[in-house]
Amino acid sequence: MRIVFPDGAGCVQHPSDLDPLRKFGQVDFYDNVPADKAQLIERLRPADAVVLDYSVMDAEVLRACERLRFISFLGIGYASCIDVAEATRRGVAIAYTPDYGATSVAEHALAMTLALTRHIGPAFVSAREGTWEPGRFAGMELRGKTLGLVGLGPIGSEMARLGAGLGMRLLGWTRRASPERAVHGVTLVSLEELFAAADVVTLHLAYTQESHGIISRALLERMKPGAWFVNTARARLVDNDALADLLRSGRIRGAALDVHDTEPPPADYVFRSLPNVLITPHIGYNTAEASSNMLRIAIATVEAFARGDRLHVVNGV
Repeated sequence: MRIVFPDGAGCVQHPSDLDPLRKFGQVDFYDNVPADKAQLIERLRPADAVVLDYSVMDAEVLRACERLRFISFLGIGYASCIDVAEATRRGVAIAYTPDYGATSVAEHALAMTLALTRHIGPAFVSAREGTWEPGRFAGMELRGKTLGLVGLGPIGSEMARLGAGLGMRLLGWTRRASPERAVHGVTLVSLEELFAAADVVTLHLAYTQESHGIISRALLERMKPGAWFVNTARARLVDNDALADLLRSGRIRGAALDVHDTEPPPADYVFRSLPNVLITPHIGYNTAEASSNMLRIAIATVEAFARGDRLHVVNGV
């Protein structure tokens, strides 16, 4: 079996990390991103199995990979990089690495919430530039405030634990509502109720065709004028034009975004210029602990495929 890592993988720290896969066949590891689609196809063409970081495997790429039978996606948002329908038609199984970084992403969401509501970013810039303006940066305590959790999978559940630890009131919405999802004192409500009541909304949904644009203008307009919005999930879950409009007008007090429609964003990226927005370069998952977990799970999916089994396969192939 030929196993290809076509676009690098930050979770691979040393060549020996891939030794468990070498017992199943040749491993081709490219430590850089392909220059273009043609180079991506060239790297993928001999692959029976692929471990994918963030390159886009659309229908054209998949059709060029005649030997391909398995893709293990490093992360959760596989639908943002892989044409799932085309892969399924071609008999290519797609696996992902669930729960690898739930704590890391939730802690980053909390860090962004604290930085946003206490104006850490602009206050740091102001102090570094020699301006002493303590009265300018009036913050908001989180204790006793309402945290709205959109998504109560592993990351949302971790965020619930952290919010409970701060003494926040917890409201949650999940596509698969059940008593088991109401962890750490979460009250399950509709999306409309959540957006209307929350002081801070944090987003923890996986991106799928069904969840595309689920956070609509209508939902965002339900937010309190003094509320905050935090997205460490996927940008395409949100009507970002509407979010920018509401932030620009002050209708929403502020937002923190770790994920973006285009990564890296273009020079004219609207959220870069808004003073009430905190952005980070998609680093919520990026801890040593999460990286180790991600690689371990990805290797396990490839090993299962090599044995004729399926682990964390999402498309039933």
